[in-house]
Amino acid sequence: MTAHPSANTLFLLATLFVVGLMLFLILYCKIHAFFALLFSSLTLGLITGMPPHAIVNSFQKGIGELLGSTSTIIAVGAVMGRLIEISGGGEVIARTMIRLLGDKRIPWAILVFAYLIGIPVFFDVAFITFVPLVWNISQATKKSLLLYVLPLLSGLMTSFGLIPTNPGPAAASQLLGADLGKTVLYGLAIAVPMAIAGGILYGGWIGRRIFVQAPENLMPKVEGAEEAVSRRPSFRAVLGVVLLPIVLIGLGVLVPLRFPIGSKFAVWAKFVGYPPIALLSATALALVVLGLRLGFRPAALMHHTTGALNSVGSLILIIGASGAFKQIVVDSGVGSSIVNFIVSTSISPLLMAYLVAAVLRIAFGSTAAAIATAGGIVAPIVMFFPNVNRSLMVMAVATGGSVFAYVNDGGFWMVKVYCGMSVSQTLKTYSMMKLVTSLVGFLALWIISLFV
Repeated sequence: MTAHPSANTLFLLATLFVVGLMLFLILYCKIHAFFALLFSSLTLGLITGMPPHAIVNSFQKGIGELLGSTSTIIAVGAVMGRLIEISGGGEVIARTMIRLLGDKRIPWAILVFAYLIGIPVFFDVAFITFVPLVWNISQATKKSLLLYVLPLLSGLMTSFGLIPTNPGPAAASQLLGADLGKTVLYGLAIAVPMAIAGGILYGGWIGRRIFVQAPENLMPKVEGAEEAVSRRPSFRAVLGVVLLPIVLIGLGVLVPLRFPIGSKFAVWAKFVGYPPIALLSATALALVVLGLRLGFRPAALMHHTTGALNSVGSLILIIGASGAFKQIVVDSGVGSSIVNFIVSTSISPLLMAYLVAAVLRIAFGSTAAAIATAGGIVAPIVMFFPNVNRSLMVMAVATGGSVFAYVNDGGFWMVKVYCGMSVSQTLKTYSMMKLVTSLVGFLALWIISLFV
């Protein structure tokens, strides 16, 4: 049912006011995003005339439905990433690839390594853990650190921002009702040109123009590395842990296309390919080959896994609150009003999703929070566009949420310090690289949308 034009206008104004309120609470009042999202959701429900009991029901439904599967992905993925970190598995992959590809292809080796390791390991953890590796390479080759650190950053951030084994895209997939398996495959495909454009093309170009020397006397302390393992894992073991969930998810998508949907093979393929099950399987494998077999005691593994789960507690709360916001938008009728506006302006839903996420990314300074929040805002709108590919909508939100890094972003300062750069140099290198990758990613998904 189409709302009256005046009601559409009021709902649009209410939405703009609430989004502005949300940004004000987070940026200026320094209120945690979880509380800012809940308070903004409550405000939107009240000013749009929702009955109190309906607001409560929307809160419960929105939070419950989103966290039902997303929280499992985030928690299990965090544990798997911590096991790779403490076992030294990432360094094993990096050094093996560099040895196999040779000195001249070192940036490509770093990019491939970062792309793979960014699937299970969170961006900031992976960067701090492996930045000493690129320091050593830069000192050995006597070339600008940018030629090696930008491929590392590009590979890590594209995997983290696009592939639903990580918090932001996992939340957006659930909010938008996208098939997780297909979204993983889209994310893997679109992240490739993004990483190459940012890390190799732009990284090589800017690295030849700005010389950055590896900072001396700066050694990161990796949390949880206090216990030395008795031996390093093999390259095949680490690669198996990283690739197992991707293989299982791929089987869950492809097998039902070739076999009868009710056959036992298709049913079991979909079961093991369900992303939470696939990640849980990989984590179980990691506990054995990256934990027990390397000499970690069960008590130590319990300590590390508990730390990994604690580290994502706040993020899970933010994602749950974004689900509440999404449900209020749906139940209040605001979503249909936004749809009417979009239809009247003829803007593409993909472009709209990209721009919403881009604005939130610049405002929030957090990729995961921006993608999850944008998913909550865009999700009610997608319901009115049944022909839109939901997985591509997730990619639009994900590429928009990765658009730029500014001074309100903790990652910006982390890169600045660990690369020994000034604010101006960080903007010209890291921030501009993120912009390049984001635009290339949106172009890639736009081209894909023409054929699917």
